[in-house]
Amino acid sequence: MESPVISFLVSLSVLGFLVMVHELGHMVVARRSGVRILRFSIGFGPKIFSWKRGETEYAISAIPLGGYVKMAGEHHGERSNRPWEYLSKPIGVRAKIIVAGPLVNYVVALATLWIVFLIGYPEMLPVVGKTMAEMPARAAGLQENDRIKEIDGAAIGTWDDMSEIIAASADKPLTFSVEREGAVRRVQMTPRLKDITDPLGRRRTVGLIGIEPKGDFEYVRAGPVEAVWRTIEQQNEWVVETFVAFRSLLTGRLSMQDSMTGPIGIMYLTSEAVQIGIMPVLFIASLLSLSLAIFNLLPIPILDGGHLFFLALEKLRGKPVSINIQERSAQVSMVLLLALVLTTCVNDVTRYGLLDRIIGWFRG
Repeated sequence: MESPVISFLVSLSVLGFLVMVHELGHMVVARRSGVRILRFSIGFGPKIFSWKRGETEYAISAIPLGGYVKMAGEHHGERSNRPWEYLSKPIGVRAKIIVAGPLVNYVVALATLWIVFLIGYPEMLPVVGKTMAEMPARAAGLQENDRIKEIDGAAIGTWDDMSEIIAASADKPLTFSVEREGAVRRVQMTPRLKDITDPLGRRRTVGLIGIEPKGDFEYVRAGPVEAVWRTIEQQNEWVVETFVAFRSLLTGRLSMQDSMTGPIGIMYLTSEAVQIGIMPVLFIASLLSLSLAIFNLLPIPILDGGHLFFLALEKLRGKPVSINIQERSAQVSMVLLLALVLTTCVNDVTRYGLLDRIIGWFRG
């Protein structure tokens, strides 16, 4: 098991890498478009150290909540109508520069998840851990370590395979092939209808038989082509779930406290993954990279999506939105974003019991 310090440093490196490739996307496309880069920074605030190469200053800054690329003529007050300035470029070119950052994060998310499927990913096996009182599974005699092999003749390889069939079969009799100590027997169960609220805040009606997984896993490897399709399928599922969660947050069906994790929580979860192995780290890195891509495209003024929104308005109006409006909206969104970060950080400390862990680490 890795030490907490090493796990922390690795998790910090993962986050730093995801921020770096995002900003590199902006910088590379900007340079290819003829825009001069004045500064490339990982982090915000005071510089810890920096160096200069050519016309660009490279910096590591004190607040590790992102990064930025400072381009020549990026703000109207700095513009001198030189051809290498950002604001001298057509709207389409500026849009490409802005989109490049989230696009690189999306590509990195695809690549890392493809590697996960290629080197092997864990699938939870359909092995019974516990049965619940007054539910069909216990009434049918299911016991711990029983493995579900088939349902109505359909082969069951994973816990998810089994759950999908049961959830879609409320009040419908099903025949289960159950393996126990090498012998297979058939039992009939009718999943009980139940209304639930899923982790994304959606109310659903599903079928349940009253079992919990034992937690047995089996690592499965996919071939290069199969891994591509598994990657696309998983990424699409994550994208849909992200927007469903956003909608649930806006409608109040999902609380921010239960659904959002801030920088501290991300660092903690990544550190925990480091102690398990490379595969969980790559899996979390893929999810984080995709989340960065989506989050940065939200139409919030200080994010890439906000810049795209102002460019769209400029295209429609035939002239830029006033500097005063852009600056005021950026200031307000910065305050709101910092408040959100602070709230999620406090929530993370409480949720994961991090304060007690830190005190215990120093005492130990």
